[in-house]
Amino acid sequence: MAQLGLDAVDTQRWPINDLASPAGIAMLNTLREELGRDGWCTLPSFLTAAALARLAGEAEALSGRAWPGIDRATPYYGKIDPDLPADLPDDHPRCRTSPRNMAQVAYDQIPGDNALRHLYQSQVMPDFLAAVLETPPFFPMACPYQVVNISVMNDSGSQNWHFDGAQFSTTLMLQKPEQGGVFECVPQLRSRGDQNYAGVGRVMDGDRSGVVPVEVDARTLMIFRGELSLHRVSPVAGPRKRLLVIFHYDTTPGLMGPHVVNQALYGPRVERQT
Repeated sequence: MAQLGLDAVDTQRWPINDLASPAGIAMLNTLREELGRDGWCTLPSFLTAAALARLAGEAEALSGRAWPGIDRATPYYGKIDPDLPADLPDDHPRCRTSPRNMAQVAYDQIPGDNALRHLYQSQVMPDFLAAVLETPPFFPMACPYQVVNISVMNDSGSQNWHFDGAQFSTTLMLQKPEQGGVFECVPQLRSRGDQNYAGVGRVMDGDRSGVVPVEVDARTLMIFRGELSLHRVSPVAGPRKRLLVIFHYDTTPGLMGPHVVNQALYGPRVERQT
């Protein structure tokens, strides 16, 4: 089967391979404006219809390899705040967990001829992301597990309220479920100088006054700054899986994922392979 890299992208609509052209400059300005205003930007119909059919089919075929990982997590995934005492009460947001019902296919489980690998390895993608985010150049991760992941949510699947550890994430929706599975966000709930634990607690108690639902259709690429914005995926309903690809790049060449994180996300085989 022919490789599918940049050919997967509708470059007539999204000229990510021609950023210096008038259309490319206009696209970058629009995406930067959205990112600055909302904390995310979306590129609907980023994939061609033919590419979606192939990528979604390959993801569906691989979904049986997905590892469910942890079933509950705090918004911080166990990270410690050095400014707080170690003996926090159970109802503190740092200690409170919520359900996490999702599984992930790791990069090393994706065959070498898979179209997702070819799309990730196209140099155009990291160059485009760096231009949108106005950062130094991005490089592929060296981690055998985290480079490209396929997030799989079946009926009743969901992701807990959380903040991201990275400054941004890049996702590609391949398949929406019949119902639910909506990305929900509370923009800029915390800052670098204020964790706003009271606000986090209110959201976990069910306060939806600041929650913004973001509908993301199949074929859509999303760039999201999730380090300061609390977010989750609402429960999926129905037999059709929610299939989402997560691409990981970094400004540091050769970056590896933390071993403890890899164990939690990808299962005991990580321990056996080290």
